[in-house]
Amino acid sequence: MIRCENITREFDEDGVFDISLHVKGGESLGLLGPAGAGKSVLLRVLSGQLAADEGSASIFGLDCWSKRHQIFKKAVYAPASPALEPGLTGEEYLQFFAQYHGLFNPQKARDLSEKMDVSLTGRCAKMTHEDRKKLGLLTALSMDADVFLLDEPMNGLSIMAKNALVDVLAEIRGRDAAILMTSHVLEEVRRTCTHVAIIRRGRLVVTQPIASLSLTRQKVYHITFQSPTEAAAFASEWESGVELIGSRALVAIPASPQPLLRTLARYEVVDLIGGREDAEEGFLRFYGDELL
Repeated sequence: MIRCENITREFDEDGVFDISLHVKGGESLGLLGPAGAGKSVLLRVLSGQLAADEGSASIFGLDCWSKRHQIFKKAVYAPASPALEPGLTGEEYLQFFAQYHGLFNPQKARDLSEKMDVSLTGRCAKMTHEDRKKLGLLTALSMDADVFLLDEPMNGLSIMAKNALVDVLAEIRGRDAAILMTSHVLEEVRRTCTHVAIIRRGRLVVTQPIASLSLTRQKVYHITFQSPTEAAAFASEWESGVELIGSRALVAIPASPQPLLRTLARYEVVDLIGGREDAEEGFLRFYGDELL
């Protein structure tokens, strides 16, 4: 339902570059990365707020920029920090949204307000940050939509609210809707998603099913070449699971290192460090500007 093909969009000092990903009905993809990695930029392209500089982004097979009004008759976007009208109560805000968006389901809103403990009586201006966050999520998740784009939905929530949200997202996925959510916490993605994609400096580093995280430890190799040109040539040949930093390459593979060693035999390798490590440690290693 959600498809990006070689999307590039520069935005201020951030952006995304050559991003390709797909999310089918019944799947939930967690886009995992640190602040400034490009997560929100990609969601803004998919939600029709930004046009891509290159590549194509589509939902339901419709272009996310030129057909955005058609798309959001069946899709919903929840920003990380919802813009709520300060003079309205939570109930009034929901009523306003119901008039604006035909997908709104009042019964679902009532059920979700109990599950997530969302207060609808106070005015938005006096709500805590968490209450504002929960109201924004309640509004989005009360839609009878087929696609949900959720920017940092767990950020700022209490443990109880997070647990409730995990259950709600599982229910949404169970009715074959597609979910793309961003996060900077691996455990949140592990609990809520069927697939995970790491984004770093605007580029996808690796994409894989969540289930594979628990199968084996991930083998991660740090390779230093004689020059950035050699490192780039290796990355082009190896293609998947490579992160380049100058003349160094970080490669994550789940199987035997023999194919990697055969490939490296064609290059001048200055240094090679590798071994087994836990999946979470291996994934979060992609976050830092410096290799550990």
